[in-house]
Amino acid sequence: MITHVECLIFQMKTKIDGVLIVEGSSDVSYLSSFLDAQYFVTNGLDISKDKIAFLKEAIKVNRLIIFTDPDDAGETIKNKLINEIQGICVAFLRGNSRKNYKKHGVAEAKKEDILEALSEYKTEKEIFRENYNLVSLISLSENSQKIKDIIIQKYHLIPGNNKSLENQLNILKITKEELWKLIEVTSTK
Repeated sequence: MITHVECLIFQMKTKIDGVLIVEGSSDVSYLSSFLDAQYFVTNGLDISKDKIAFLKEAIKVNRLIIFTDPDDAGETIKNKLINEIQGICVAFLRGNSRKNYKKHGVAEAKKEDILEALSEYKTEKEIFRENYNLVSLISLSENSQKIKDIIIQKYHLIPGNNKSLENQLNILKITKEELWKLIEVTSTK
């Protein structure tokens, strides 16, 4: 449940209509301080077949926005994703818009330059977020690992911890009800 203070913080943040694809957790940490958005982290150049498969599913229900660093690695990631995924969007960050002159990535960029780069993706609508509490849902079943594996397979999720899986389910806009139906069906088999 979101508290009144958290609600005020979300209202002050700029909402982004789509999933921002970024290179690392430092990008998410910095961007989430002033953006209300969903994030997908590539972990640098590590874009596996599983990640591509997941993003191909995600683009069916969500706008995907590549927002990588303006450097060689960022260009490599951007080009790979553009070649693999039809309809993906790209937000460009000017290479000289940094607050830290030693690095030149998204996490080092000025807030106003990021807002400018993402301006066409701003929205007033609410960002889809379910509070799944995946551990509770799955633990209700006798065969929790099997159910987790079925959820991963059905939705083309990238295996990971429960928080990572919950983030992926939110990106795919899977409701708690849909997930519960899958768990019920799986549990009865």
